[in-house]
Amino acid sequence: MNPGLDDCIELMATLWAQKVAGHTHERQAGHAAAMLLSGSGIIGTRATGEMIELIEQAIQLGYAAALKDVENGVLDDDVLQWRPDLAEG
Repeated sequence: MNPGLDDCIELMATLWAQKVAGHTHERQAGHAAAMLLSGSGIIGTRATGEMIELIEQAIQLGYAAALKDVENGVLDDDVLQWRPDLAEG
């Protein structure tokens, strides 16, 4: 086992459980992670199952946070440039 990796896996699992699991955007975040991972080729590498799960949870965490920001109207300049209609209303 790798103590540094094990600690990272444990911390990510805890953060994922707090911020993603059972929350509004869990399904969408899971789908986004699956799409990214399936097209990445990482599954065929020497990455372990634990490493892949860590990456999947990190993607889900970021995606869920981004969806929560959009839901709350917290939009950065890039989003507003791509979709100015989101700032209307």
